[in-house]
Amino acid sequence: GEELNSVLEQTPRLAQAIADGMNVPVGKLRKLAEEGKLTSEAVLRAAVNRDNDNPFAWYQLGIVYAHNGDEPRAALATAERYVLTGQAGLALASAETAMAGLPDGTPDWLRAQDIALVARARLEEERRHRRQNPQQG
Repeated sequence: GEELNSVLEQTPRLAQAIADGMNVPVGKLRKLAEEGKLTSEAVLRAAVNRDNDNPFAWYQLGIVYAHNGDEPRAALATAERYVLTGQAGLALASAETAMAGLPDGTPDWLRAQDIALVARARLEEERRHRRQNPQQG
C-alpha cells in the first residue's frame, strides 16, 4: 500500500513504464495492487513487453517463474536471455526444455520453437566458420 504509493509518486517515469507495459492507465496501478494483480511477475512481464532486448529483465522474469514453479516459462525466459547474449547452445537447450513443458501450439511454445530455430542456425553458422577458419578456433 504505502510502499507502492511512495514508489509511484517518487518515480513517475517508472510508474508510466509499468502502466504502458501492462497496457493500463497509471491511475489503475494502485487498484491492481490492491487486487493483488500488480505482482513482480506482472511488472517484469510489462518490462519485457516494453524492452524485450533486455537480458537482465528476462533473467529476473525467469527467476520469478521458477520461484512460482512454472519451470517451462522459466526455461523460455532463460532461452530469451541466452539468445540475446549470443549463447546459442544454452539458448537451444533452454528452448527445447521450454517446448517439452509447454502445450504445443501456444504462443509461448511457438516462441520457444522460434528461439530453437534461431539458435540452431547460429550454431551451424559457428560450425561452418570453424571449418573454414580452423586456425581461429
